[in-house]
Amino acid sequence: MMSYLYAMILSALLCFIFGKIGMRLGLVDKPSGVLKPHERPITFMGGTGIFLAMIPWFFRNPEFFLPILIMWALGFVDDIRGVSPKIRLILEILVGFAVSFIIFGFSTLDSIVLSVVFAGMVNAYNMVDGLDGISSANVIVFAVFAYFTGFVPEIALAIAGVYSGYLIFNFPPARLFMGDQGSYIAGSFVGILLIQSWGTQNFIRIAAICWPVFLDLFVGFLRRSLAKKSPFAGDRDHYYDKIFRLTKNKKRVTLLISTGIALSYAFVGVFIPVIFIPPVLLAASLVQIFSLGSLHSTT
Repeated sequence: MMSYLYAMILSALLCFIFGKIGMRLGLVDKPSGVLKPHERPITFMGGTGIFLAMIPWFFRNPEFFLPILIMWALGFVDDIRGVSPKIRLILEILVGFAVSFIIFGFSTLDSIVLSVVFAGMVNAYNMVDGLDGISSANVIVFAVFAYFTGFVPEIALAIAGVYSGYLIFNFPPARLFMGDQGSYIAGSFVGILLIQSWGTQNFIRIAAICWPVFLDLFVGFLRRSLAKKSPFAGDRDHYYDKIFRLTKNKKRVTLLISTGIALSYAFVGVFIPVIFIPPVLLAASLVQIFSLGSLHSTT
């Protein structure tokens, strides 16, 4: 638990510092139409604070360092200049393959599959980072519950801590964004744990704990395809957007409900026997999809 507290304090300090640096240097995310509806420019340098706050824990868990460093760097460039979606996807797949094949020693075939899983999680956490607090709350819930499964290293508590420190500034109304940097770090961490647990029952538990984020990615692809749009295009019909409209644009209530959804799936992943997890996830997913009208595109 001390890892959580130390990481939260260090992250809060670094996020505060880099928030000031980002505003001074003009490294900001400007309001831009439907996809970026915030009212004023907000710096995206929270992701750098998150990464630097993780460094003490990388010494104990070196297998996480290089992949997360590369993905943070990719996110930083994407925030500053923009990166072609094709190039970004290729790099994500290459990093995922390297993690699987080189670090954990899986076969070439398994590593190809797992590289897609890794890239999927990076993009899933990136897509869910569209409303104040949603992505960071999902990461915190995931990391805490993943740790308490008993087979995930202590770095998970540090991940929960650094995103808690960041959430102090991202709690609605947000004063700081994590940018692609922060969402890529989150997706990379989850992706690495999925790779590490491949071929065991633990994979199902990890998948269940991060299920709301994966489900949003899958349903988003399906929704845009049904609307004859590019499945890779952004929209404002994610599950939290639906909740946001149902709550009459109350960000804090939306965050509370979204966190409750994350907690419900996390409880399934940790406390239900593995054999029952897939049918429970399927039933819960169908209820969520149809109750929120998640397949209906409004943008």
